[in-house]
Amino acid sequence: MKRAERHHLKENPLATWLADLRISAWTTRRSLTGIAIVLAVAIVAAGAFAWQQWRSARASDLFAAAMAIVEAPVEPAGTAGDGAPTPRYPTETAKLETAVPRLLEAADAYPRLPQGIAARYQAAVVLATLGRMEEAGTQYEQVIGLAGGGIYSRMARLGRAETHLHAGEYPQAIAMLEEETAAAGTDLPLDGVLMRLGEAYRLAGRLADAVTAFQRLVDEFPVSGYRFDAERELDMLGSGP
Repeated sequence: MKRAERHHLKENPLATWLADLRISAWTTRRSLTGIAIVLAVAIVAAGAFAWQQWRSARASDLFAAAMAIVEAPVEPAGTAGDGAPTPRYPTETAKLETAVPRLLEAADAYPRLPQGIAARYQAAVVLATLGRMEEAGTQYEQVIGLAGGGIYSRMARLGRAETHLHAGEYPQAIAMLEEETAAAGTDLPLDGVLMRLGEAYRLAGRLADAVTAFQRLVDEFPVSGYRFDAERELDMLGSGP
């Protein structure tokens, strides 16, 4: 028998076909597995996006509902009103007391979302307005910790400084106000911060520092609405023109 024929007989066409079929099936499985993974990742990503969108919408709704109370009109008892569906309250205090738990509900539900941070800041402002300064200070502290270096953190620091001043904790208030006046590119009204810093120095008995702060306000912000207050303070401290 010729060598070529013997070689042909050694080959098994069925085995070869089956081997090719296994390779094809394995390649197909790999392709299908890859497609399945991509689809699974896409589904998970879409679900996460939808979840984040739902949370953001829910946080916005809670915050808006609380702010609707803060901004609601005040009507004395017995006032008929105009029939509008907007909630009405007999006094400003009653309105704000109603708003506090709603603001804190929004803040606690989504503490790290922008809406939750804004709700907590507003709750601190309302608490301070109601004279509940210790509670306001606690909420300001939380905003500072949650908001990073954003504008709400900066505003919360000023609010916290006010609660320190109210409690007679002048060194703490001065430290926070000094830090804000030294911050570069601040979004806050620096003239207002300087005015409050000067007052804090005066309350703490640091009169020379108070003069420096008031004089800086007058020199750097000649058209500020605080200028006349600063000049009056300088006159009282014996450093006026």
